[in-house]
Amino acid sequence: MNMELVTYAVTIASSLGVGVPILVKAVRAGDRLAALLAGSLVIDGFEWVMWLLYLYWPAADPSINEAFAIACRLGISAAVLCLGCFTWRTFRPQSRYAAAFFWAALGAMLIGFLGSGVVGDWKGFRSDHVWIWIENFAQILVYAWACFESLAYFRNARKRAALGLADPLIVNQFALWGTYAACYGIVQISFVAALASPDGYTDLASIDSWLTLIGISALWLAFFPPRIYQAWLRGPAATGA
Repeated sequence: MNMELVTYAVTIASSLGVGVPILVKAVRAGDRLAALLAGSLVIDGFEWVMWLLYLYWPAADPSINEAFAIACRLGISAAVLCLGCFTWRTFRPQSRYAAAFFWAALGAMLIGFLGSGVVGDWKGFRSDHVWIWIENFAQILVYAWACFESLAYFRNARKRAALGLADPLIVNQFALWGTYAACYGIVQISFVAALASPDGYTDLASIDSWLTLIGISALWLAFFPPRIYQAWLRGPAATGA
């Protein structure tokens, strides 16, 4: 059995299996912020599909595999931008600095992609030019920003929950969002490290898949917490009420 293929398949199924229900729930409720977060997960699932096809599609024409790799690269940026927009609009909707950071990150990713294309590296696998580093650095910063804002808000809200002024379940959502961003950020860092490694990215596939599954599980708990999880956070009596 090809364990690498299995880990990719499980990651894709988990991303879409968790992301799509969250997206449907968000759309029905008219919750744009939740839709952005779910969109990040769904797009990432399709991005993993593109990566899987790039690795295993038995194409006689290399350009087909190259198209899959390019779609994967664009998918990563799209997923990151959904998360970045969620972070901006959730935590600092009135901040000009947050807005400027989001648009600067978008611009950096676009410049990195187009710059790579100019030097003939639309796939973004070459580490001997600056463009791919600009793109990946912007992506890592967005993940770090999302993690920081979520965990900082969790820290403050936890104090309110201790005084009975906030719902522990809602407070816990911020910790779970931060966990999701942290896991995906580490995956992106590992990809950057792999660019400079002669062993390539596939050697990190198993570790990255586990980190992705942890991040996916965090979002599932945030939006679909089982009753036993709610009871653990709130207490059995409060959950029953």
